[in-house]
Amino acid sequence: MLEQLRLKLENLFPLSDEIWQEVAQNTREIVLKKGETLIPYSSLATTANIIVSGSAKKSMIDSKGSKTAIWFFFQDMFDVAVCFDSYYLEEHTKYEITALENLVVFQIEKEKIEDWLERFPAFNRFYRKDIMKSFFLVTEIRSHMLSHTSTEFIQYLRKNYPEIIEKVPLRYIADFMGITPEWLSKIYKKAG
Repeated sequence: MLEQLRLKLENLFPLSDEIWQEVAQNTREIVLKKGETLIPYSSLATTANIIVSGSAKKSMIDSKGSKTAIWFFFQDMFDVAVCFDSYYLEEHTKYEITALENLVVFQIEKEKIEDWLERFPAFNRFYRKDIMKSFFLVTEIRSHMLSHTSTEFIQYLRKNYPEIIEKVPLRYIADFMGITPEWLSKIYKKAG
């Protein structure tokens, strides 16, 4: 699986042998079965988790203990699973990340990434650009969800992000949209 990580990184930025040696020595492979937890609620999660196989969901847990799906991660899109509150602010996270299907991730500690950002300009440029691109796409998807009808939003996802429709169970998409699975089923039929 480490070779899959190398191929993934080589497709994203100029991966020198020196950077690769650092990555290979400082990542930890984690294999989870469907439903297992990658990042538990209320943990201090200061790692970036690069998905090389499978998908995951991020849930927020409300004051009553109910979990609501708020985001999704895939091996080819939104492929770095992070709880930003914990990663950037070093607080115990309000979120939980669990495997939607069997999942393989490579976990890297934040302090290692920060070291690489200082030492490797190519990695620094890629990292900053990738973070901005991800934030932009998340904002764009959520903006479409808020500014369009549910039917229009499902059509938008089908056209632009089919991975979400294909890989995420209906109940979690409904959760994400703030509607019931029954209502989403009717929308699917209406959206074609």
